[in-house]
Amino acid sequence: MLAVVILTKNSERTIEHTLNSLVESSYAPKEVVIVDGGSKDNTLEIVKRFYDKLNIKVVYDEGKGLGYARDIGWRATSKDIKYVAMVDSDVVVDKTFFEDALQILEKDKNLGALGAKLKPECNEKGILAKFQVKNLSIHLHWKEAPYPREVIATHTACTIFRKSALEEVGGFDHYFKLAKEDSDIGFRLRKADYRLSYIEHYVKHLETGKRFWKVNFRYGRSYVHISRKHPVEGKLWTKKNIIFTLSLILFPSELLIWFYYFLKYTQLEDVTFSEAFALSLIETIRQMVRTAGMLYELLLS
Repeated sequence: MLAVVILTKNSERTIEHTLNSLVESSYAPKEVVIVDGGSKDNTLEIVKRFYDKLNIKVVYDEGKGLGYARDIGWRATSKDIKYVAMVDSDVVVDKTFFEDALQILEKDKNLGALGAKLKPECNEKGILAKFQVKNLSIHLHWKEAPYPREVIATHTACTIFRKSALEEVGGFDHYFKLAKEDSDIGFRLRKADYRLSYIEHYVKHLETGKRFWKVNFRYGRSYVHISRKHPVEGKLWTKKNIIFTLSLILFPSELLIWFYYFLKYTQLEDVTFSEAFALSLIETIRQMVRTAGMLYELLLS
């Protein structure tokens, strides 16, 4: 009744951990669909080692982006599949997440998707690596009230979707190549009167600080995309985005933003004073990079 869809591209660092977690799950998925984006490393060789442990099929996204990749992934599942779990190739699934989440989904027919909460881990050194584990966004994510409380949208790093709900709303939108395909599908599911929620399960997210600049610039560009399709839910010119845009021009207004985040970080129990100083600096930089990506996309289009 459950299929797992995993997007990969040069995922040799983590894919073995992800697939092992599926093997060790208390609820074994009926099939696993690997959607590869043209890996040049040993990703697909590692996947082959699991052919005798998992029912795996491999499809290719032809470099057409995240929305396309997720869409062909769930559509490649068998007809009798009832639920589709989107699991990122750097996520280690909690042993009982599938079992516990499916029990809730079976009872609550109005629930369109149920996600796990992410617990980042990073074995690298440096402040960027620490930021991936202790940033403000992840703390806010942990505070999301679990089922039966609703959320506006779930991530696609480890979330189970009701397949019939995906069919009803037309699946993932190929327009979202860079990011925000998760927000889009969540908004559309809610507009179709499905509810979304998180379960109080924490799955490991094997993070890296090496893609900090690229990932955040790409996220900034995707703000423009989500605002065009969902002008209300994904409003572009929020107070926050206006302030960040002005701060790029009016130096040293960034210092005020740093101080704002510094106060936020000092309120977190697992962050020291020195960490708060450095993390708030990285947070400010991250927001500036995303704002630059947003402005780039606006100028580009």
